Amino acid sequence: MTMLAQLQVSGDLAGLARDFLLREGDTRCDLYAYLQGFAADSRISFSQWWELLDRLQQRYPQRHIGLELGQLVRPEFVGVLGYLLLSSETVADALQGFQRYQRLLHDGDRATASLQDGCLRLSWTVDYGPSSQLSDEVLVVGMLTFIRQMTARADLSPQAVQFSFAEPADAEPYRQALGCEVLFQQAQTAILIRPEYLALPVNNHNAGLKQLLEQQAQALMDVLPQSEGFVQSLRTALLKVLQNGEPTSRCVARLLHLSERTLFRRLEDHQLAFKEVLAQTRMQLAKEYLSEGRLTHSEIALLLGYSEQSAFSRAFKRETGQSPRQWLRQ
Repeated sequence: MTMLAQLQVSGDLAGLARDFLLREGDTRCDLYAYLQGFAADSRISFSQWWELLDRLQQRYPQRHIGLELGQLVRPEFVGVLGYLLLSSETVADALQGFQRYQRLLHDGDRATASLQDGCLRLSWTVDYGPSSQLSDEVLVVGMLTFIRQMTARADLSPQAVQFSFAEPADAEPYRQALGCEVLFQQAQTAILIRPEYLALPVNNHNAGLKQLLEQQAQALMDVLPQSEGFVQSLRTALLKVLQNGEPTSRCVARLLHLSERTLFRRLEDHQLAFKEVLAQTRMQLAKEYLSEGRLTHSEIALLLGYSEQSAFSRAFKRETGQSPRQWLRQ
């Protein structure tokens, strides 16, 4: 299980799946009854969110559930954050608000803004481990849907979208839903937004309402459960021991000021295994280093605490099914 699995997302998202079943007239199934049990102001784990998406996909195996749910996103399915974004002045203003308050929607990796090919690139790392394919589809398509709603521009499309999962057999539904080039098996999930869209006004801009919603959003942020605490500290410690060439549980425990026994107990409490978390962290960093293209494979092996390049290559192929060179050629 990844570190991300035990972190949390907004329970409002369950309403999105419930709305889909309601639109389908499929309200007598066990899944709908299950979804009724989630309160709008609750928090659920990523693993619960992934499970309900999987159940929905299994119920409609011929449909692209992630893409369809993303197209159904409305403010009420993202709570206060949704209404706050709708009260923003411009798309750029809304994206800044999303970055600041996105933990109201989900724990784990935060969206990071950067420039790429003249566009604003909003990207999510996989520092806590990968999310599910369906969840990433909902996130990216949902964000685009929201931008289209706030600008009343149904024709608006990003410059490109990047997904970290492998390319599906039929990628055309992705291109149709997003209206742009879609790249798969990338190091990060990302959406590239054209610069001219950033200045577009938000139709429902209300400065007074925005100020009130920001106060409410901050108050909610202040009382969110600190589910990230141990997981964040664990990841930071893993990065340090990898850099020092001593990726052992003893070294991690020492950095966390814990005994090894306590470390393993804390891992068990979070349904994590040390070897799995270490392997996931190494692979995430390996993909980032490979994508950047600045380091040789030998240097990457050294940075990740492998005894030699061949050990790194074997571990990479064991985890991904491909050698580092094959992965880069994808």
